[in-house]
Amino acid sequence: MVEVVRIPKLGLSDYGDLVSWKVDVGEDVEAGDIVAVLESDKASAEIEASASGTLLAQYVEEGDEIAIEVGTPLAVIGEEGESVPSVSELEDGEGSGASAASGDETAPPTNGDATADAASGGETASADVKATPRAKRRANEAAVDLTGIDGTGPQGAVTESDVESHLESASGAVTDDGDSSAGDDGAETEGATDVKATPRAKRRAAEDGVDLTRVEGTGPQSAITESDIEEFVSTEATADADAAASGADGTTDDGLTVSESRTLSGTRKTIAQRLSKSAREKPHVMGTRDIGIERLEEVRDRLEAQGVDVSLNDLILHFVGRTLEDLPAFNAHFEDGDHRLIDEVNVGYAVDSDRGLVVPVIDDVPDRDLEELAAERRRLVDSVLENEHGAADLQGGTFTVTNLGVFDMDISYSIINPPEVAILALGRRKPIPVERDGDIAFERAITFSLTIDHRVLDGADSGAFLEQLAEYLEYPGRAFDAV
Repeated sequence: MVEVVRIPKLGLSDYGDLVSWKVDVGEDVEAGDIVAVLESDKASAEIEASASGTLLAQYVEEGDEIAIEVGTPLAVIGEEGESVPSVSELEDGEGSGASAASGDETAPPTNGDATADAASGGETASADVKATPRAKRRANEAAVDLTGIDGTGPQGAVTESDVESHLESASGAVTDDGDSSAGDDGAETEGATDVKATPRAKRRAAEDGVDLTRVEGTGPQSAITESDIEEFVSTEATADADAAASGADGTTDDGLTVSESRTLSGTRKTIAQRLSKSAREKPHVMGTRDIGIERLEEVRDRLEAQGVDVSLNDLILHFVGRTLEDLPAFNAHFEDGDHRLIDEVNVGYAVDSDRGLVVPVIDDVPDRDLEELAAERRRLVDSVLENEHGAADLQGGTFTVTNLGVFDMDISYSIINPPEVAILALGRRKPIPVERDGDIAFERAITFSLTIDHRVLDGADSGAFLEQLAEYLEYPGRAFDAV
């Protein structure tokens, strides 16, 4: 009886890379041994063997980018000589469940809508309708009766994409055959060209002016998904230009020598896609202000003299948290057309690692005492630099701070980390001229660059944020009377 090694619930991004196999086909493993490592833009995750035996097959090659979906089959463990099911057999429901040869007809989740609990038996949205949790939520939002929707998920479960397809059909968006096709987001036949694409993919293609016939689909039945459109826009759209610019002899079209061509992959590729999407969708507006820090440095020195191990960055983070409490519109997400103000103040702190820019999140910043805040910041930075952070360390952010001062920069036009609505960049410490009672003197200051999502925040809001932060940083004694 073979055992299928599947992706468990990891809390990673939608897509990532299988960066390495720790066990080769034909090698013996024990239950609990690490067999593979997955990596997304957020973190790495180790996949454990679900049983003891011999690794009979691997369904994914090392270095492949895959959808990180619960239940996706990665490998098979069993006894030497046992029959290995194909991926199509697993998707058809054969051999799913705990064992690939157990005869259990429960199908594994094979797309982002079919979550593990819904696909492995399904809950009924009405008397006899199987539907995923996302489908139920979407149906409730749209006041749709699930009994009138054909499910395309495992064992006929209704997925969120089926609900979307049903809604589009009801509003006149009908496919050639009048029925929704299986797909991550409800793949449909694309008119006379017979291109299958999900509704989201069609909308995205129309927005970006993409010809769907040029895009290769990776969804069920080779349907084009929104992710395929994003991939095409970020990489394939430039492939023809790159090919024209670079000849067979490694030169550009104007005779320049190409010493190296680097293809983005893994974390760097995911970061590029996410930030490109943020830059496209969010109208970014930046404001800057020089804020004096001499009194703040005096507070730091006095705290250190009292045995409190804090840095200037820790004090700034504390007062950023206080400012976010005072101005909650910045401590928010923008999703589905809603500006959602968040109670928790969780500040992401950008760290430049060898895998790219990683943003661990410090929870409940204003509620931590300074020593605890400093210790947590150091822990998170060290874990990122040593590549030991987990997905939980990068989740739940409501605002981001990035320090460019270490690169001797003053101002940064930073891209907002979605779905947040603002990001604050710190420049280098520098002397600036200040007028005091008619005399000019130089004082130490930092330039703060605040980038906002102009859909929900305005220039006046930026001014209010930087004014409040300056009040804290330039007169910290008012907040630390006991120091």
